[in-house]
This record gives sequence, structure tokens and C-alpha cells, in this order.
Amino acid sequence: MTETERVLHQYDLVMHGDAWHGDNIRQILDGISPQVAAHRALPGSHTIWEIVMHMTFWEGVATKRLNGQRAGLDETLNFPAMPQPTASNWQKTRDEFYASNELFRQALARVEPARLDELSPAGKRTMYEDAHGVIQHHVYHAGQIALLLRDFQRQMRPAGL
Repeated sequence: MTETERVLHQYDLVMHGDAWHGDNIRQILDGISPQVAAHRALPGSHTIWEIVMHMTFWEGVATKRLNGQRAGLDETLNFPAMPQPTASNWQKTRDEFYASNELFRQALARVEPARLDELSPAGKRTMYEDAHGVIQHHVYHAGQIALLLRDFQRQMRPAGL
């Protein structure tokens, strides 16, 4: 197995496999309703929905870099405004995230193992670091999402249960 294949394997475990850290990201997201995704636990905090859009943004940045392009960061897309909290909009957000996952996976699969140590077009990190950065970023936010989900469920539980 090449190093690129090893990184892809780790990515796949985090996204839809038997992840070491617990539930994979698809398991977590597929169990969340639009109401829960749009819930703001604390003033000034991000919603699950906003976090998913943020994950999509940064995965897109890394995909461009792995494809040899500069990302051209647009900060308004980092944490974009959440759309109306409808079932169709939540499905669209998840579909965009899952499409981003596939594009990232395809871009990473094309990176020859010898190129993993090259700087990405941003010139700050290697291709290897950008690829692992996406994995780390997704796991970090998966933990946040799981906590936000748990908090929402706790708040909705009838008193005394």
C-alpha cells in the first residue's frame, strides 16, 4: 500500500468507515434533523449546519491545492450564512458536503506518493500536511457536532428522565 493509499484509507474511515474515534461523520450527520442542525446552542456559537458548510469550504480549499491550484480564499465562504432550515436545504447542504468529500478523495488519489512531501500551491504546507489537515479538521468538527447533538437531545428530554 502506498502512502497516498494509507492517507485515503484514514480519510475513508473518518468519513464512512469503522473510525477509531467513534461514529464516522456520515453516521453522525445522517441522524441529524434540520431542526437540530439549525439549533444555536449558545449566542455567538456556530450551528451544526454552519459547521458542515465550514467543513465543505476547507475541504474544497484542500482539494484545489491537491489539484495544483491556489485556493483563492473567500472568507465569506468560511462560515457562510445558513439557509432557511428546511429538510430540502439540509439535504442540499449534506449533499454538497458529500460531493466535496468525493472531489477531495479523487484529488488525493491522483497525488503520487513522491509528491506528498512537496509544498502545496499555497506554499505553507506539504500536500501530505494538507491531506491530513482535512482529516484532522473533520474529526475535530465531528466531535463538536456530536457534542452539540447531545446537548440538543438533553435540552429536549422531559424533566426527570
